[in-house]
Amino acid sequence: MSFLSLSFVLFTVVTLAVFQLSPPRLRPLVLLLASLAFYASHSPVYALLLLGVTLLVHRAARALERRETERAKLRLVALVVTALVVMLAGFKLASALAASPAGSPGEGEGVALRVLVPLGLSYYLFKLIGYLLDVYWEKMPAERSIVALALYASFFPQIVSGPIERAGDFREQLGRLDKLDPASVAAGLRRILFGLFKKIAIADRLAGLVDAVHAQPSAYSSLELLAGAYLFALQLYADFSGVTDIAIGLGQLFGLKGPENFDLPFFTRNLQEYWRRWHMSLTSWLADYLFTPLRMALRDLGQLGLALAILINMVAIGVWHGAAWTYAAFGLLHGVFMVASVLTLKRRDAFFQGRPALSRLRAVTAPLASFHLVVLALVVFRASSLSRAAEYLARFAAGSRGGIAATRFSFRLLHMTPGAMLGILVLAALMEFGNWAMRESGWSRGFLAAPRAYRWALYCGIILVTLGVGHLGEQTFIYAQF
Repeated sequence: MSFLSLSFVLFTVVTLAVFQLSPPRLRPLVLLLASLAFYASHSPVYALLLLGVTLLVHRAARALERRETERAKLRLVALVVTALVVMLAGFKLASALAASPAGSPGEGEGVALRVLVPLGLSYYLFKLIGYLLDVYWEKMPAERSIVALALYASFFPQIVSGPIERAGDFREQLGRLDKLDPASVAAGLRRILFGLFKKIAIADRLAGLVDAVHAQPSAYSSLELLAGAYLFALQLYADFSGVTDIAIGLGQLFGLKGPENFDLPFFTRNLQEYWRRWHMSLTSWLADYLFTPLRMALRDLGQLGLALAILINMVAIGVWHGAAWTYAAFGLLHGVFMVASVLTLKRRDAFFQGRPALSRLRAVTAPLASFHLVVLALVVFRASSLSRAAEYLARFAAGSRGGIAATRFSFRLLHMTPGAMLGILVLAALMEFGNWAMRESGWSRGFLAAPRAYRWALYCGIILVTLGVGHLGEQTFIYAQF
């Protein structure tokens, strides 16, 4: 079941009805059974794998509390974490070997990924690894209830594309399911509507254009390739933040709000700030469980140790997406950019400190420079191979040197009229305004205080626009494959 299918709408309505009618002590069990049913609709075999892995981690965490020596605890946690990482790497590598070399991350690899990689494998394994390490570091006690831990791992709004919630946060909310707030349900419905708008009205409308340009870069001019690169960044943002909004909204219907995953990432001053505001649940997870331990282990190396920790962390972000050279190169590129940014930041700040005019100019140019570095790396991320990425960039560079004749722009080749393109850009601007308004408490309170007629007029307008340019169906989200 896709989040965008009518069958999923029916599934959610039935689950919510049963959940509301159940006594509070049974509500976690209701959500667990619903989550397992949702997962089994994709693959009953992999649902058993999910349960098996969860049971293993549950037993391991309980055993940690019974171990008397630090050495015994370390040996146990290292064994289980290694087994989970090897399992994740094995599935990712198998999918990469079985996938066709042709196509894109959203196309050529799609069939193999559906066959080989369990749904949401990266997300639930990272959740369970983080939980086990938190128990080992004594940040939280081991969970006694297998139902609670299994629900944490398999909660159906988060299993497809995250966000990656921390076990402690989930456990705390799980204890408050007897006090459902109607305002939380209303907020969840608004969030779901906003996510559907992002996915259907923006991301899906851009998908055909982006696919065409990236599939055959030799057929397009440098200006069209530049548009393809920019619009993929917009498509990915609308698609991924859209599914995150839907996941958070679905959770709110049941009184379980997931962590935020995006915070206006395209308006950041540098790459390290960008990664604190893009896919925040993954980057904060890696910061806590990979980067910080690495940084401590390499602290005697000074700035070299810092650079190594950053590079390893960013390559890990890349290969988390899959066992492909493009993903590794994507992570390495960001690692190099970030090392250069981190190691020069203090000197750059000192330079601009006494130059107010240049500081004001920097406030504009720094986000633009960061955004273009992100777009450059996304060309590599989107390519089906390193050679295809090189072809894309070489074609763009050659065309740029060729002058105006080489920078033709054809809306016909891009499968879109000028009016349609303008419409999507307007919708994207409204999307980003909505993202900004949600983070500003004053705007949020003002919207909720507005007359009901105005609010419902806005809701109906969003619904009409969303349904007018797209439709519900079995479309997948880009990050569902990871």
